[in-house]
Amino acid sequence: MNVRLFDIAFTPGSAADILRFAAAQPATRPRLIVTANLDHVVTLTENAAFRAAYDGAVARTLDGMPLVWLARLRGARSARRVTGHDLIAAALAPPWPAGQRLYLVCATEAVGRHLTERLVAAGIGREAIATTVPPYGFETDEAYSHTLSEAVRTHGTTLLVLGVGAPRSEIWVDRQGAALGAPVVLAVGEAMNVAAGLVPRAPVFLQRAGLEWFFRFLHAPRRLFRRYFVRSWRLVGIGIRAFRKGASKPADAAPLSPVGARARRNPDSC
Repeated sequence: MNVRLFDIAFTPGSAADILRFAAAQPATRPRLIVTANLDHVVTLTENAAFRAAYDGAVARTLDGMPLVWLARLRGARSARRVTGHDLIAAALAPPWPAGQRLYLVCATEAVGRHLTERLVAAGIGREAIATTVPPYGFETDEAYSHTLSEAVRTHGTTLLVLGVGAPRSEIWVDRQGAALGAPVVLAVGEAMNVAAGLVPRAPVFLQRAGLEWFFRFLHAPRRLFRRYFVRSWRLVGIGIRAFRKGASKPADAAPLSPVGARARRNPDSC
């Protein structure tokens, strides 16, 4: 059963299931997978461009445990957590698909270097991997965006992974559209740093208890204080409004495809 929560249709299944679903969609534009957490839900109410990216995504997952618990309380007993960590691990797990070409958009040179070395050690050809570290504000730099999009496309990228944070990653992919080609796209933020071995992930017992956020906060308190202790409380009001409108009820409807989402935003589109 698909889950609809906060007027977002979430895709069911494991990380591997979701990757297969995304890869099976028409290769007419980037096939973006987004991972919703509490901060994303708040940002979606504030940022129309981020909402457009969510509408255009081919799959959306429940990243935060509070969202999973809420979905289950609303009757979606099969709701499960699929994080950026899960998606990147499944996407990079052996065996490496024939013809797979990876492009990593990293927060730092160290992330790209360490992750590349890990992948090469696992048997992936170095020539199949490209990395870049975009400058701050790249998502609004048209000239740079054009150059990066062309690099992604000419690399023959089949899997594009962005570790530069939300909402800029999702918005940038949505705005570039077909200029990127048609790779499966993962916007995984800090999960790329973890995959590179540079940042620890919370122990499993904290993940299951819904306290992974607190582990992350302890490792970056100045950066994450406002997100976790100020912005997250806005979700209470959002949830109450959604409940009143009935938007938090689980739904059997399939998630929007990029074409369907764009048609809804632009009734005159073909």
